[in-house]
Amino acid sequence: MNFVNKIVAATALTGVLAVANIGSVQAGDSSPGWKPMKPLFAISFDVGRKHVLSYFLSKNGLCDLTILVADRPNEAAESHKIPALATARFKAEIDGGKSAHLDTTEGKSLEYVCAADAQAMSVRQVNQVAWASSARAK
Repeated sequence: MNFVNKIVAATALTGVLAVANIGSVQAGDSSPGWKPMKPLFAISFDVGRKHVLSYFLSKNGLCDLTILVADRPNEAAESHKIPALATARFKAEIDGGKSAHLDTTEGKSLEYVCAADAQAMSVRQVNQVAWASSARAK
């Protein structure tokens, strides 16, 4: 990818993330930890070293969820260099009243819940905790 293409890609991603942050501020919180989502209104947040942008469409009683995951730019990078931003896109169709999880390698998980009528979603970040049972199999 040449220098001009990198500038265009970085500028486009910055614009998308800025618009997503505006949408998430307007949506507000309905309860602690949960972020409400409306169809076609993106929500964005940081999860460890990654930045996540999510939006959904309501289709026939399903929440058609799209999740974009990108590396956060390195704040310590030299100012004259454009950061390389690796991006992955995930799609999931979630039935009304059901949920789905996106797990990260850093021990964090995103829980997405589709409302019963598929006209709204909620998302929250949860920490994954590994535990072992003290009971022994006999």
